Amino acid sequence: MTKEQKSKFFVDAMLGKLAKKLRLLGYDTFYSSKVFDDEIIIMTKEQERILLTKDSLLAKLAQRNNIKTVNISEDDELGQFRQINEKVSFSRFSIEGKISRCSICNGKLSHIYSDRVIGKVPDGVINNFKEFWECNGCKKIYWEGTHTKNLQKFVLQLNNSKLFEKVSH
Repeated sequence: MTKEQKSKFFVDAMLGKLAKKLRLLGYDTFYSSKVFDDEIIIMTKEQERILLTKDSLLAKLAQRNNIKTVNISEDDELGQFRQINEKVSFSRFSIEGKISRCSICNGKLSHIYSDRVIGKVPDGVINNFKEFWECNGCKKIYWEGTHTKNLQKFVLQLNNSKLFEKVSH
């Protein structure tokens, strides 16, 4: 495992789309819109997570508590990943069911046979797709549909962006 695969994130309420992407890319990412700042500080520190926030006051509080923090100022996703990369140093991204996490609950995904998803997904999905993954937490079923193609386009953008060029200081 690389150093960055071990990185765990705590994403604040203002960055839900970012949390979802990080989970699908395989990162252990805690996200909740119902957690207060003091709880965020405690949980992030106890779980040794990196705090991703758009709240500059929360970022300052976290830094005073020696929590690795990225104060996200960008609105576009590529810019957000660029800002995170300055602290984490991502490697190239890929989409694989075996490393992805559930976009809903952050649970790990396990491969599941198509006969086990009957009644859990529409019949058309069963007829058109052969590989499925189930969240070990909330039991949501995933397959390589349109959402995966859109995520693959985003990953291609990330990998082709200047994200991985060394920044000279």
